Amino acid sequence: MKPVNVKLTVSQAAKELGYSSRSTLYNLIKKGYLNNYLWVDDKGRKYLEMNPVGRRSLKAYLPAIIKWRSDCVHLKK
Repeated sequence: MKPVNVKLTVSQAAKELGYSSRSTLYNLIKKGYLNNYLWVDDKGRKYLEMNPVGRRSLKAYLPAIIKWRSDCVHLKK
């Protein structure tokens, strides 16, 4: 069964992806890494698309661009 495409707020997406805070996702949005997954409604609220059609899921995309360290998170260059 294919995963259902769901749009979650940044806070909900952070919880779904296992982050303790939403600041990492906001930093990635600010730097433009999540533009293909970002939706903004008329009121300016930001939503992240978890399983977009034709692209890999957000859960699979994040480990490809983030390098985890014990003290902090760094973007891969």
